[in-house]
Order: sequence, then structure tokens, then C-alpha cells
Amino acid sequence: MIDIFKVVILADQAHQESKVKSGYTKATWEKRFAAMADGTQTKPIPHTPTWIDRIDGKLVLNAHRTAVLNEIYDLYINGVGIHRIVTILNDRGEAGWSTAVNRSKNGWFYSYVWRLLTKRAVLGEYVTGDGKTIAADFYPQAITAEKFNRAQVALSMRKSNRKVPATRNNSLLTKLVYCSECGGGAHYEETGHRDQTYKRKNGEIAHYRRQRYRRLRCDRARRKHNCDNPTILKYDVIEKTVLDELLPRLVDRPQEDRAVKELRASAAELARQIAVKQQQQSNLLDALGDSASKAVMARLAALEAETEAQQNELEAKNKQLDVLLAAPSDKDDTALIAGLRAELESQDDEVRTYARGRVNIALRRLLHRIEITPYDTFIIWPDEDTWWRFDENGTLLDGEQIWRAA
Repeated sequence: MIDIFKVVILADQAHQESKVKSGYTKATWEKRFAAMADGTQTKPIPHTPTWIDRIDGKLVLNAHRTAVLNEIYDLYINGVGIHRIVTILNDRGEAGWSTAVNRSKNGWFYSYVWRLLTKRAVLGEYVTGDGKTIAADFYPQAITAEKFNRAQVALSMRKSNRKVPATRNNSLLTKLVYCSECGGGAHYEETGHRDQTYKRKNGEIAHYRRQRYRRLRCDRARRKHNCDNPTILKYDVIEKTVLDELLPRLVDRPQEDRAVKELRASAAELARQIAVKQQQQSNLLDALGDSASKAVMARLAALEAETEAQQNELEAKNKQLDVLLAAPSDKDDTALIAGLRAELESQDDEVRTYARGRVNIALRRLLHRIEITPYDTFIIWPDEDTWWRFDENGTLLDGEQIWRAA
């Protein structure tokens, strides 16, 4: 028992020492954060971003790595997926930036490029592990705010970045087509031009080429899972309708969409409420005078907490608004699509995949959704208030256009 008590006491002592050291470390970092926030931090901070050098005690951008970093952002914004970016960098022998020796020798990785595309340090900001921004200009800025926001738009539009074989990345409408009945996504099916052989009764070997078709249908109905939408549509009809019939109709669409308007209105209302609460605090301070009323002090503390919460919410809305406003205009996207039309059917897999990826991103900015109905028709929604219905051959049946009235 004495030995057991010794073990328990020693373990408790070790725990207490660890707790004390942890407190010292936390206090040290809190002092560092405070110095960084007011611009008085002079000691080097560990884990400096890999595209920044320290020269004579000052942080400066590494010219080559900054150029590569901007190239990564430009490629991703233009529709090149992370896997393809990794391949491009590794193919040309671009040395990895990882500080781990063994990992840096293995070139570039998906996870590292993803972190570069999401790390706010590229803007010059210092953000803690729990998401608190300590300083807005602690590092030299490597990426402009506009470019960073455009990358976040592209990231938000790509739920996953799985590598897709070039021969199968042929749909321009990925993440755009849904079932009008169950709301589930559409299944894209393609049969290519593959040579088939069979042996005739006389022993002769015959060759024929299988007919190519591309189709769209409700994926749940295909799997017989909680949907019985029977419609199967020709993909090429929908693609042609979108490119040839719909895009010219978007010319009259207002440049500022509903999401931007709602965010602007919400941010303005928050700013008004913050101003009112700040005035209330000022009135309470004037009323307080020399007396220390507990009720007034409690009310003042509550107002300060409410104001801080609303200011954080307003900051988040303004960042979201910046991201939305950073997206290219409708005219930019339609011009981009027009410029890539010739490459959409290129025989070169590399060219075709790159072009179709860029057009897909542009279409997802331009369109709200496309719905497959149970009546052999499809509906295109440019936004939540406007729709057009087409039959299985792409002929316009009816629709609603309210932009001019707005």
C-alpha cells in the first residue's frame, strides 16, 4: 500500500507541475498576442509561414515562393482542381515547402495546397488556432484580399475535390441538376465510343462501334430509393439549351443578387443596433456619475456583452459580403464561357478537362439549379425567382421572368 501511495503522490506532483508549466506557457502566449495586437511584438514568433523569410530581424516575402503561391491561387480560381495543381507542381520539380525534411522530399500534397488556399496568413493576418484574429497586418501580405475571396468562392462551390479521370470529366452541369420531386442530385451516365466484337455462327469475327449516349436522371429513382421520378433526359440537350438558349437571357439580370441585398440589409440593421446600444451605454455612464449602482453596472455590462456579440456578427457578415462581391460578374462569366466553347469538345483530354472544369464553375455562379420533372421536362432556375421550362428536345414551353419588374 505504501508503494501505491508513493505512485499516486508522485503522479499528482507531476500533474501539478505540468499544470503550472502549462499556465506559464499560456500566460506567455497571451502576452505575445497582446503585443502583436498593439504592434509592440519584437521577439520572433515560431512557425513563420513558409513563403516568408526573416532578414535582419524583419519579415519579408520570399519572391519565388510568393510567385508560386499566387500561381496556385490563380490556377484554382480558374477551375484547376487541387489534385491537378499538385501534379503541375510536382511534374516541373517544384521543391516542397514542408519544414519536415522527409515530407519535403516527397514533393507537394493535396492537404498542403488546401491549407495554402484557406490560410488567412497569406493576407498578412495572424489567426490563433481557435480562430481569433490577433493582428490584421502582422505578416507582409502575399495574396490580395480580392484574390483570396475569389478562391473562397471557388472552394465553397466544390464540396469535394476528388480526382476524376479525364475521360469521364465531361459534364458541365456537375452539382447543378436535381430532381424536382425528391430534391436529390441527378446521376450522369455516359457510354463512350468503344469497339465491340462478337463471333458469328460461321466463325467470322465482326466489329462494330457502340453508340455513344449521355443521360441525366434522378439518382434516387435510379437506385429505387424513395423516389419514382421516371424521366431520363439527354444530357446533350440540356447542355445545349443552357449554353445556347439560357445564357443570352441572362443579359437583363440585375448585377446584385438577392444574397448580396439580404446581406447588405442585415449588416445595415446590425450596425444600427450597435449604434443604439453604444448610445445606451453612454447614457448609463452619464447617469452613473459618482454613484456605483449595482443595477446600472449590471445593465452596462450586459450592454457591452450584447454589443460585442453583435460586432462579431457584423464582422462575419462583412467578410461573407466581401466573398460574394469578389465573384466575377455575369458578363465576365458569360464571356469566359464563350471563349472556351471551342475547347469543350477538344480531342485532347487535358484541354477538354481544363475547359469544362472552368465552365462548370462559371455556370454554378450563373445558375441557381436545374430540375428534372416527372413529365419529361426540365426547369432551369437562374435564381430563386426566375424559371424556364423546356421539353425533352430543349423547346421552351413556359417560364416566369420578373427581373424587369424588379
